[in-house]
Amino acid sequence: MTRPRAVGFIAALMLSLLTACGDGQAPAGRWEGFSASGEWLVAARLQVDPGNTIHATALSVNVGGISLPRRLELTSKIKATLIAQWPKAVVGKVDYKDRTITHAGGVAPLFTFDPKSGSMTFYFYAGGKLTEKIRLYPVAHFSSRA
Repeated sequence: MTRPRAVGFIAALMLSLLTACGDGQAPAGRWEGFSASGEWLVAARLQVDPGNTIHATALSVNVGGISLPRRLELTSKIKATLIAQWPKAVVGKVDYKDRTITHAGGVAPLFTFDPKSGSMTFYFYAGGKLTEKIRLYPVAHFSSRA
């Protein structure tokens, strides 16, 4: 392959890879949810704005082996803290493809969208591995009470 042809081929390949990364617009809206499993309490909020910009916050507490009264106390605390921390929510750019939101240029799912129910599923990672999937429900306004 001649040098100009090779450069053109590489440029075309790079362009196709960049456009394949995020081929769609994530659905705009707000979602929130809470999950209590045997090991984790997880609360999350997500706001998607046009242009694939998200505001997101999630809090988690490992509750393996913790008593029920303490779990209930932690449930109230995590929900209240989520509300208090929302004004400081992380803002970032994301890619959206096949109903999946990833970090811009990333591959691990952060959220998946279910168009039938309008819900999002939050992928919670602990220790570098997928630990829980938490369903987030669409809301017009975020709750101001725990």
